[in-house]
Parts: sequence; structure tokens; C-alpha cells
Amino acid sequence: MSPGDLPSGRSPAVVRRDGLFALHQEAERLRLGLGKSSPWFYAHLDADSACYIFPDPAPYYWPDADAGRHWWQCRVPVRMIDGEPVTSSLAVLPETFTALPSTVPRRRQRRLAFTSRLTERDVYLWGRDHDTVCSPDYCGYTSPG
Repeated sequence: MSPGDLPSGRSPAVVRRDGLFALHQEAERLRLGLGKSSPWFYAHLDADSACYIFPDPAPYYWPDADAGRHWWQCRVPVRMIDGEPVTSSLAVLPETFTALPSTVPRRRQRRLAFTSRLTERDVYLWGRDHDTVCSPDYCGYTSPG
């Protein structure tokens, strides 16, 4: 399988910030293990960017991407409020994923998968670096407490 291929022909789903946050809330509520909904995450996502979600299990799950789990491990390339593209991981139930809209052409799918897998920074690393400048004046986020 090449870096641009998606498992089982499943095409990426497209959601906006609110939809992605709802998926994170579902993953957290169901205790799927990947995805945590937090006000910090929601506040730091670029509200105008589309978020693409595609099944992308860790290499040790290949070739059987579903490996006995009732959820799919997905990769989510996102754009943060400063415009930096980073990746995130999310556990999504198959029925939830298939209900999401997907109108991504095959060529764009391959580019998304390839670019996402080459993106080294994830939300955690971005947040760690952003922490030094994070303030209501800089990014609009107010930390509780």
C-alpha cells in the first residue's frame, strides 16, 4: 500500500469545525480512546477551514484495518487559527463515518492522505509551542481557572 492510498476505498469525509468537535465529543463520550473534546481545541481550530477525516490505521493494523475494533482510527488534517496545518487522530464509529458527507475527488483524496502522513506536527506539538503566546488578546481563548 502506498502512502497516498486509503484503506478499503473509504473516501474522506468533509466537516467544519463544529462537526469535527461533535465527532470528538462522541469519541470522548463513548471512550473510544482517540479524540478529546475540549474548549481549547475548539477555540484554536480555524473556523473557516474544512476538516477532512479519513480512516488511516496505524501500520501495525494493516492489512486488516478494522482488526476486531468497533471503531475506525482516522487521521484528521486540520488548520489551526494561525494558519498552520497539523494533524490529529480520531476514533470514529463506522456508521457515524459513513453518514458524513464526502465529495472529495479521488486525486484530492490521494493528495490529502499523502500530505497528512508527511505532516510531522500534530495538535499536541502545535499547542505546546502555542502555549507561550496563548492569551485572550492573541488568539481569543480564555483558559478556565
